[in-house]
Amino acid sequence: MSPPEPPPAAPVDTRHRRAWTVTGAVVGAVFAVLIGWWTLRNEGQRITATTIGYKIESDTSVLVSFDVSRPPGLAVTCSVRAMDGHFTVVGTADIAVPPEGEQVVHLQKAVRTTSRAVTGVVQDCVRT
Repeated sequence: MSPPEPPPAAPVDTRHRRAWTVTGAVVGAVFAVLIGWWTLRNEGQRITATTIGYKIESDTSVLVSFDVSRPPGLAVTCSVRAMDGHFTVVGTADIAVPPEGEQVVHLQKAVRTTSRAVTGVVQDCVRT
């Protein structure tokens, strides 16, 4: 006795499969173009902050130096943090950057602390 024969394979509609493949490729290409456009459009509106350095001035103060890059004419507010050796925040300060001036601004901010800090950093900068 021979094993039973498998049922016949269902016919493959290659035109239907090809249509779905082409549709998927077109949708993917349109999506990629939109993502690229959105990224390039917002590139000129970026706000970045770079911590340049810090100086521990005392047990209750740290001086943080940083650069802010923002679109011309945009006012921003930057949050600066001081942290101790356990990465606990021991002080914070906000600094307003007016819309006037250069696109890249160098700033220094003294942050008062509740205990001795070991570092100071710019947390973030946002439009105001």
